[in-house]
Amino acid sequence: MGMSAQDKMLNVASRLGLTTLKDMQGTTRMVYDSQTTAATNHTFFKGAAQRAFPLSNVGANGNQFQVNEALLVEKIGFFIPTAADGIAYTGLGANNRSVLFDLVIGNKTVMKDVSCELGGEQAFYNDGTSASSVIDLEGVGILIPPQVEYYVVAKIYNAAARTAETARLGCYLFGTGALLNFNTTI
Repeated sequence: MGMSAQDKMLNVASRLGLTTLKDMQGTTRMVYDSQTTAATNHTFFKGAAQRAFPLSNVGANGNQFQVNEALLVEKIGFFIPTAADGIAYTGLGANNRSVLFDLVIGNKTVMKDVSCELGGEQAFYNDGTSASSVIDLEGVGILIPPQVEYYVVAKIYNAAARTAETARLGCYLFGTGALLNFNTTI
């Protein structure tokens, strides 16, 4: 029998000396960041505190979680903002694009040169019709602990020709999380 996402998060947290994480509120969590200036290379979550919603949802803490907050990443997905305001987006398939990316946590590359291909798992829908490509890490998961910087470096390319392309791009990390819980009654 495999280890649940919650058990894995608590096991890793314990090994890192984060003994109070077990007392925090469990949740499903998603953080995302998007860049609406077309480019071939994108770095997500670094400097995201300066990008307001709807371009990013990381808030003032930027690319690190607060004390006793964490995210066990179970899915990594990409999407294309259709305009500079970041309100609407489409999946990679609408433009025949794929992404090559690295996930870095605490200056350590934990996923390197991973290809997220056109026609991946259908998730993160826009109006129920346009899906992004997703890497599913369910059953494995990668923990982003509290107060440790994380970011994603991504290169966008044409899925058929395998050549670099210039485009807007967005990235999200989804999975099991922990939120700060003071265990007090108001």
